[in-house]
Amino acid sequence: MQLSSNKSCAVRSREAGKVLLHHHSSSALLSVRNQLQQQQQHNNQHSSRVACRTSLADVGPSFSNGGNSNNPLELLRVTRDVQARARLMAEVMTDGRMSHYSEAYQPCPVEDFLSKELGVWSYNVMLFAVANPVLQAFNLESQVRPAVRSLKAANIDVTDIWFLITKHLEVLRDPIALQRWLDFLSLQELASRHMANFLLKAPDALFTSCTQAQALQVLGWLKALGVKQEYLFPRVLCPCPAILLQDIPSQLQPIVAHLTSLGLEPQHVMRMTCVHPELLLISVESQLQPLVSYLEGLGCSTCQVARLLQEVPQALGGRPPQALFGARVEALRELGVDGQELRQVTARSTLWLTMKGAPQEQIAHLQQDMGFTAEQARELVLACPAILSEKPLELQRKVDFLRATLNMELGDCLAHPTYLGASLMQVGRTAGVRACCALFHVVLVLYVEAGLFPASQ
Repeated sequence: MQLSSNKSCAVRSREAGKVLLHHHSSSALLSVRNQLQQQQQHNNQHSSRVACRTSLADVGPSFSNGGNSNNPLELLRVTRDVQARARLMAEVMTDGRMSHYSEAYQPCPVEDFLSKELGVWSYNVMLFAVANPVLQAFNLESQVRPAVRSLKAANIDVTDIWFLITKHLEVLRDPIALQRWLDFLSLQELASRHMANFLLKAPDALFTSCTQAQALQVLGWLKALGVKQEYLFPRVLCPCPAILLQDIPSQLQPIVAHLTSLGLEPQHVMRMTCVHPELLLISVESQLQPLVSYLEGLGCSTCQVARLLQEVPQALGGRPPQALFGARVEALRELGVDGQELRQVTARSTLWLTMKGAPQEQIAHLQQDMGFTAEQARELVLACPAILSEKPLELQRKVDFLRATLNMELGDCLAHPTYLGASLMQVGRTAGVRACCALFHVVLVLYVEAGLFPASQ
């Protein structure tokens, strides 16, 4: 019974197929033609891939580790040519066979050692090796193994060691120099996590051209500057180990001398160094002096320059002054503030040069949210530059308070712009005094009208 049913279903299917082929013969032929074209394109792509592999077979180290040269992932780990890597990456991604290639992937001895020694998943090691072909240039026995063992002997966690290798692979280049610096850091009683941070930021020149005698001289100079031992590495040298490469007489001392010539005390320079240690890497001639000249050109006095650098030592970075403050200055110029007025504004307040969002946010709030015209906003800024350092929310709170307490309108704010630049407590105190004066005046008028107080008195 079941067999006959299956036969009848098969007969009906064949008949339906014939009818469908009869009515759609043209579309069927077109579909077959498209399939043939796609198959031809696939064959052409396969031929180009084979040619690509053949041309890249001699790139980088040989596949003596049991690897398969037909695996594009294994080709990627030894290929440094950008165009060749792009072709191989396109092959991996377009084939959709990433899982197949990764399962067939044969790690080299260095990858196998890192995976087993550090307890890292082999897939992650493979991805790192594929992204960094330079890893194949390291020798396992003379470089990788002794370097990793030295890091582990320094009690650095294996997770931190793997992170260090992925971010600073050159730390494995010279195991002897690495051991020398690990011993140096151990003598400074540095914790293992601080050692890892130090090595993470250490430039290659530190291992090749810096002696420990030079490093000890820089340490002594920093201590003489006032940097405490507990801040020496965690806040200064771990974030910026390149300081140890600086020459004291020709590089470090001129920076401190120029800053103290602005009125800063040595303890101020010490605090600035702890906040922004890159301060000790700048050039006096090409960075510090142009920044001071630029700020003075904006109207800052020497005292204001010193205070600004003390509050924001990050300004002493690699960016030129125009990139740091140019957008802020341009915002005031678009408002109609000329050069002379700009110097007057800066001479009264420099907070708008350092406050986040200033002065663009304040100017936009005055015009768009509070309803002042560009000319009125300009008059407010010139009359009270402290407005440029107020947060827009604080400006709005002050205006709402003045409207509710003193019945002031926007025009009254133009007559009393200092209200917008003062703190809300000062505004409230001033409003209270004015309210008391107004109440006293009303009481006095009532007394005079009642004859209780002679008008002549």
